[in-house]
Amino acid sequence: MALIHIDNVEPGMVLKKDVENIQSGIILLKSGTVLNKKNIIHIKNNGIEYIDILEKVSHKKDYVLIQDEKFCKAHKKLVHKTKDILNNVRLGKKIIITEISDTVDNIVEELIKNNNILGRLRRLKENDDYTFSHSLNVSMLATMVGKWLNYSKVELKQLALAGLFHDIGKMKIPQDIINKPGKLTEKEFEIIKKHTIYGYNILNNTIGISKNIALGALQHHEREDGSGYPLRVKSEKIHEFAKIIAVCDIFDAMTSDRVYKEKESPFTVAELINNNSFGVLDPRISFLFLNNISKFYVGNIVKLSTYEIGEIVYVHRELPTRPVVKVDEKYVDLLKEKNIHIIDVID
Repeated sequence: MALIHIDNVEPGMVLKKDVENIQSGIILLKSGTVLNKKNIIHIKNNGIEYIDILEKVSHKKDYVLIQDEKFCKAHKKLVHKTKDILNNVRLGKKIIITEISDTVDNIVEELIKNNNILGRLRRLKENDDYTFSHSLNVSMLATMVGKWLNYSKVELKQLALAGLFHDIGKMKIPQDIINKPGKLTEKEFEIIKKHTIYGYNILNNTIGISKNIALGALQHHEREDGSGYPLRVKSEKIHEFAKIIAVCDIFDAMTSDRVYKEKESPFTVAELINNNSFGVLDPRISFLFLNNISKFYVGNIVKLSTYEIGEIVYVHRELPTRPVVKVDEKYVDLLKEKNIHIIDVID
């Protein structure tokens, strides 16, 4: 770790600690962020003089390359293992958890070390079949939430597996229904809903899978007010893994292109999660997710509903879904400009 002056900071360096605005207490950038020119300027503009980085200047490029290479290698391996397992389940074969255990350990280790999960997911997104990529994305997002909840390594691995297998029951649903481009009929939706029960039964009968993981699959469509499925249980009876997966499932599904629906802006989805944080989704999990995820968008170039292009320069602590965007020389505060919203994240 090195404490260096902001004038000596270069793109590619990795933050060791969160960078916080001293006056407001707002976290500008999270630890693990790989710095670029835009967020270095952002730090300077907030009057920050010194920051903690992981490596000295002479080693920074090697560090970043090694970290990205390790993550990509672990992710690629997990993709192949997950495909094999899900395809075997589709054929009626049992899950052999030892075949994927070490690979999940590697991903969890990488996620513990680095916070910048959104940047990594954007680079990997849409490179694979939706069913597989969605399972992996939910797993990694859920693991990050577990990390922010201070879960132990054992709990993080269980949560990672719960996210990875949350939709495993869909392997028992006819693929013409899963991939139907149009709206499902009421009968088809009733068939889809059974994937939670199928998933629970598969996982509950798998050696080496804990009850926590099986409940994550069973309950990830349950809702705080009892409006979910399959059992319509309420808040106190829903396992925390399922509550975490519910938020991550919604976020990844709605920000991904699918057969029947184009992706939404992550900020549109974040506002949906925020608006459903009382009564439908667990408010503690939702706010933790939104507060942490939104900070990774600082420095990103976005398109507004006015069709103006700007840069996110500030995230409000009280409502992280409505950041401040700099457009040319003006600042658009979405917390005040209620009629303007972000429609796309460009870079």
